[in-house]
Amino acid sequence: MPAQLKNRGSSDARGLFAAAKRKYHGGRSFQDLRAGFNLLKQAADLGSVGALEWLGVAYDFGWGTRRNRPLAFKHYLAAAEAGSAYGEYHVGVLYHEGIAIRKNHRLAVLWARRAAKHGYVIALHALGLCYRFGQGVTKNPRKGFQLHLQAAKRGEIEAQCSVGWCFSEGEGVAPDPKQAFRWYLRAAKRGHDGAARTLGYFYETGRGVRIDRRKSEFWYARARQLGG
Repeated sequence: MPAQLKNRGSSDARGLFAAAKRKYHGGRSFQDLRAGFNLLKQAADLGSVGALEWLGVAYDFGWGTRRNRPLAFKHYLAAAEAGSAYGEYHVGVLYHEGIAIRKNHRLAVLWARRAAKHGYVIALHALGLCYRFGQGVTKNPRKGFQLHLQAAKRGEIEAQCSVGWCFSEGEGVAPDPKQAFRWYLRAAKRGHDGAARTLGYFYETGRGVRIDRRKSEFWYARARQLGG
């Protein structure tokens, strides 16, 4: 294929992908989502890796098309093989859960590692869970904690809760209720209902912080507002 035609195809793919995202973001009906889905397919055919990622999601959740987990896996895998960290992570998730593919924790870890290497922070948290519970790797709570901590410092909210748990229970790290409180507080301030509920308990019992009934009730109420 001539270079000029390749460049044109790449430009066309970007334009179609952008149009598809507009349909999804601004869509108010199934027809809008369906139109976005069709644009994604066209963009993917022209080589858009982003469109492959979005097609994975569309098939995964039935956005603009009928839900089809095997096709979701197919498109996540195509994106992953093209170097997409998002695709790599989701391939790992589907292997871990045994969705649309035979459950395989070893392959789940392999794909999570690739995603983490490519900068996908939630994959670090997922690897931490694998090491803590010995899924696909030899159980190593200390390594699991370190992976959670890396992700938590980079803003991954679930990892922040996991770091709080590890400090609270002394899992993979020396127990430190004060550090547990600090990490749960970070997650709670960002809207994590479980962390908010835990803060309520910490303030109620004086774990890692001075007992404060008013703050305890505040965080319990906040957890209820957030759905926890």
